[in-house]
Amino acid sequence: MDQKGGGEHSTNSVLLKGLSSEQIVDVLSKSSRKWFAKDSQIVRELDADNNIYLIESGVLGVAQFSSSGKEVSYTELHQGENFGELSAIDGKPRSASVTALTDSEVTIMPFTVFKCLVPADSPVSIEIMLQLTSMVRRLCDRIYEFSTLSVSNRIHAEILRLARKNIDLDGVARIASPPTHAQLASRVSCNREAVSRELKRMEKLGIIQKEGRRWIIPDVDRLQKMVDEVHKL
Repeated sequence: MDQKGGGEHSTNSVLLKGLSSEQIVDVLSKSSRKWFAKDSQIVRELDADNNIYLIESGVLGVAQFSSSGKEVSYTELHQGENFGELSAIDGKPRSASVTALTDSEVTIMPFTVFKCLVPADSPVSIEIMLQLTSMVRRLCDRIYEFSTLSVSNRIHAEILRLARKNIDLDGVARIASPPTHAQLASRVSCNREAVSRELKRMEKLGIIQKEGRRWIIPDVDRLQKMVDEVHKL
């Protein structure tokens, strides 16, 4: 893990998009930028850390671990996204661990800087509220899926989420760094064997294609219809 200092005055962060150029430069001058190698842990569950992390590059995984070491994987975070806002808002320990799934770079914004950016009518405050609303909606979707959908249907829904984040203008999704079978199984609460079987079936149906490590979803609309049909039952 290398610290690159606070001299960088540009950022990919969506959180800061409503600020002026001068404000962004001021925020970044008071923050630090760090590089994390793949598989490095960036924050640990229950850490007493209330900084905000802005993802400049790479892919990060958010998960919790049971006392026996079982991983419960929640989501992936990508360039432009952020994390740490829950602990920054309520002052409680970290609710999950965050690990670099690829080589990644983050800007670490101290809590003292963050709290100056969140009066009720500020662009950052509004963006935080939108992000938290989106998080609650995603969690509601997850609860619904675990309660009503079969394992194969939950796998379809999770792959659709990945596809939406990686869709191109031609309607094809190209997922350069897909989750491992174990990671996908953790997200949808099943075992790796079930994931392997369903992915093979999806390949036979032409829903998913593999090019080395990369996944191709040639017709995202078709996958969307599969998921929608089950949700209507």
